[in-house]
Amino acid sequence: MDRLSFESLDAILQELNADLAGPAGSARAQAGERAARLFGVSERLIVYGSLAPGRANYHHVAALGGDWTSGWITGDRVPIGWGTELGYAAVRRRAGGERIPAWLLWSAALPAAWDRLDAFEGAAYQRLLAPFETEAGIVAVGYFYAAAAGA
Repeated sequence: MDRLSFESLDAILQELNADLAGPAGSARAQAGERAARLFGVSERLIVYGSLAPGRANYHHVAALGGDWTSGWITGDRVPIGWGTELGYAAVRRRAGGERIPAWLLWSAALPAAWDRLDAFEGAAYQRLLAPFETEAGIVAVGYFYAAAAGA
């Protein structure tokens, strides 16, 4: 990602996320395929709430194995979704927003788990894309569960 500016990356992610957040159909499927081609996201999950290591729902991802890296995503915390009952605000990604501590899971088992994880998160959350950052800079783009637009 050395040659891709943050502004260019953000524009690409905004376009893909608009399609991913839309109704199920060909635009959504094509956005997922494009994200997989561009960023290899099918094996990357960014967690910031109850799915994070040591938290209440970690057991939903623990068996997937893989590697964990700590860092952050940027956005705004919003008090919606079932996670608020557990003390976790949902996130709406926004470039230049608050640094929200997060963990990146890189696992070859994720592609087979997406449907199960989507069902677990439910309608209040939608699987979108975000750049994952560490002190070294942006290290990956991955999926994360964002506050759904209508929630």
